Amino acid sequence: MRPAAWLPPTLILTTALSLSYWIWGHTGEILLDFGNELYTAWQLSQGKTLYRDVACLYGPLSPTLNAAIMRLFGPGLTTILIANLIILILTTALLYRLLCIMASSLAATTAAIFFLCIFALGAPTRLTNYNFLTPYAHQITHGFLLCLAVVWCIDWFYRRRSAGAVIAGGLVTGLAFLTKPEIFLGCAAAYFLGLIAAIWLTRPKHIALIVAAAIAATLLPPLAALLFYASKMPIQTAIGGVLSGWQFVSNPYVLSTPFYKGSFGSDEPMTNFLRMLQCAAIYAAAAAVLTLLALVAGKLLNGRRSTPSGAGLAVAAAACFSLLQIGNRFDSFWSSAGRGLPVFAVFALIFTWHRLRKARADLTPARPALLQWTLAILSLAFLAKILLYARLYQYGFVLAVPCGMLAVIALIDWLPTWIRQRAGSPAIVQWGAIGFFAAFIIQNLAVTQQVLRERTVPIPLAFGGVAWTRPTNSAAIAAIHWLASAPTATAAIIPDAAGINYAAGRPSSVPFTEMHPMGLNLYGQSAVTAAFDRHPPDFILIMDFPTTAFGARTFGRDYGLQLSSWIARHYRPIVIFSGGDHPIDVWMRLPPQPAAIRVAPADR
Repeated sequence: MRPAAWLPPTLILTTALSLSYWIWGHTGEILLDFGNELYTAWQLSQGKTLYRDVACLYGPLSPTLNAAIMRLFGPGLTTILIANLIILILTTALLYRLLCIMASSLAATTAAIFFLCIFALGAPTRLTNYNFLTPYAHQITHGFLLCLAVVWCIDWFYRRRSAGAVIAGGLVTGLAFLTKPEIFLGCAAAYFLGLIAAIWLTRPKHIALIVAAAIAATLLPPLAALLFYASKMPIQTAIGGVLSGWQFVSNPYVLSTPFYKGSFGSDEPMTNFLRMLQCAAIYAAAAAVLTLLALVAGKLLNGRRSTPSGAGLAVAAAACFSLLQIGNRFDSFWSSAGRGLPVFAVFALIFTWHRLRKARADLTPARPALLQWTLAILSLAFLAKILLYARLYQYGFVLAVPCGMLAVIALIDWLPTWIRQRAGSPAIVQWGAIGFFAAFIIQNLAVTQQVLRERTVPIPLAFGGVAWTRPTNSAAIAAIHWLASAPTATAAIIPDAAGINYAAGRPSSVPFTEMHPMGLNLYGQSAVTAAFDRHPPDFILIMDFPTTAFGARTFGRDYGLQLSSWIARHYRPIVIFSGGDHPIDVWMRLPPQPAAIRVAPADR
């Protein structure tokens, strides 16, 4: 292999390791979602059974995997961080491999670095649960790797016409069912529509058998999971566990909460739709400007190399876009830059389908077009959850990745190819696009640096090491110290901070960890209260954490009245940790009342 061939993978790996070292241990909300992930995996590694002993709102694949890792290597934070880094390296390697098939080396390298800097290893919001090292739900990062594996299986089938590729793709899609609904829907759409396109291109025999094998293989992992959990718990509980995540889709309360309406963009549908079109128009205008410059440069240079001019354009674009954002980190153009992605995804789907049809008609190799078509399907399916409010942060750190990769390919490959055919200068477009992506990366890294600087308070961890948080969570730090000093105590944390249990090394006696308004609605408040009554914890910690995104504010006043009443009857308050923005009330269990003794009257 030529030495130059090593340069792109080396650059990508260096970027991944450097960014990982930079944010290592400083992201991940121990007191929120990521902390719940750690607690769930820890408890399962101790022998508890998911859904029976530890509740979970999503599929079983990721908690089971993380528990196995903790069982082998210990429950420390470093264990999960290293495991997540390995997952990220595998994801990046597979993504880069697929990009190299469907695009040029320059586009593949640019897209991979863009993925690492913007999506995988940044922290553009103060809640740092949205990166591949410390995700809010491992199902979404593990699931993304499965989706890439499905795209690879489509390529495998196209090259070899192999039954193994069909079965492997179905099994991977079935595993995606055990993560999150949006992941499965994207994976299934990409697999089956990609497989249909591959069949259409290759014209194999026994098409019905191929489709039947794909469907059967997809059903196998969910059925195996159902049989496993049915052997551990009542069948209804097992079914509910395997279908975890799908309750969000069918629950009117969940869909009507401000959080989910805002996430999808249905809170202001027309306004968000117009913003989407406006952002798409900005994309088109930027592409038009680059195209015009490239066509003019082609005439002026008359065949001479335009690399120096293009490089100058890249530096100028990066500097210009970066300077526009100085001092305006959290509320800038970049925060809305992803809104036009659904429009671009539709364009990419039409464009790649046109390329597929042309390849089939001309009987030319269609491998790059097939993978681009499959990635375009995945892009549009992923964006469905954030359709009217597409973004590159929060849920977008995974859901916007496929479309982001196609955007890089479009500017580095598709548009320059069109310009070359018209005697323009493709390098002008390529370097101008690289300048834009560089400015985007600079902005994202600057915001991440600002976020990390705010996380100055160490969180001591019972299993070794520390995590970091903001001073607003100082009450939780005090509660962790206090709880860790209580020997063999069990504690339940309300509404949603099982990371305190993990950090203190103290389990809860009840399976539920998410007892905010949505969690109580999904699980049923009576079921949660009954669990407390059966196995009351030694302590209950009630955190004053805002839950207005789920339609209520204060536990015991706006929601959770039944559970709050039960706590008041069986517990008494003993201490309040009041530092920071989220004070915590600690309640201790009252000693059980002695049973009344009946004395029979003496015989006369």
